Amino acid sequence: MKLHSASSCDGDLRSLSKGFRIALLIAVVVACGGDVPPDAALNDELSAKRDENLLTAYGILSDSLGDEASLKWLLLLKNVTLHGPAEEVKNMMKTIQKAANKRSEEMKKLRLLDPPLVGEAPHSAMGDAIQRAATEVGMVEMIFPDGKFNVRFLFLQAQATRMISVVAEQAAKFDPNKKREKWLRDVAHEFEGYRDELVQLADSCSTH
Repeated sequence: MKLHSASSCDGDLRSLSKGFRIALLIAVVVACGGDVPPDAALNDELSAKRDENLLTAYGILSDSLGDEASLKWLLLLKNVTLHGPAEEVKNMMKTIQKAANKRSEEMKKLRLLDPPLVGEAPHSAMGDAIQRAATEVGMVEMIFPDGKFNVRFLFLQAQATRMISVVAEQAAKFDPNKKREKWLRDVAHEFEGYRDELVQLADSCSTH
């Protein structure tokens, strides 16, 4: 059977679906009897999609860390009655607030590294709806209309820190920058620890 030339093989590849093109890259090298230049257009497309997804992930992290960093206003409430280990709850809120603020500042610099991940992620109606719903629930929990601390607030914070951990962990799998990858894994581990501590505090509060 006569083999096609490299240029002919390349042309055939472009006429195939993207899935087949990716699957046949190795086979083409063998069939064409030599090295085949990488499909630059395909690589560019995959890189652009990867960066788009990473932009979304970093956007979520930026918003979530910003929300956690603003927890300091809770400490100014003077008439809240804490049912349980009040001092432990206050210290936990301070720890999360300081950590989130520190990580937010670190992330601003890391996003400038190659490849840079700056700017806004593509608009997502579903993402906006989820963010809006989470914000509304959070506000209800943090207002304390009866003047008493609601233990559900700790579970809400546990969910928030868990989300930060999961997003960071998943983003680390795709970020090609090794420094950012390590930072993301560190953030994931750190905020998963906060989540566990918050759950323990909530359990402690509910028994008082």
